[in-house]
Amino acid sequence: MTNRTESVAARIDSESRTKLTRAAKECNLTVSAYLEGVIEEHIDRNPRDLRALESSSSRGSDQAMTTTSEESPDGFVEEMLEGLE
Repeated sequence: MTNRTESVAARIDSESRTKLTRAAKECNLTVSAYLEGVIEEHIDRNPRDLRALESSSSRGSDQAMTTTSEESPDGFVEEMLEGLE
């Protein structure tokens, strides 16, 4: 893993990792493939609302991404992506 990847991975708590792993297994995908698919779907649904991922300290707290519940079984990934903003 690169340092940037490690810093992102370190921000995901144990319970969240468990939920993410469970959602990926339900789709018969690796966690990376699952996240890639969710991110691509989000981009397809929100092409005009794209923002670069930055640390949460450099973003305004009033910015929010619009998502749908179809992107993951329990909305977990959406919550996680919003938390990374």
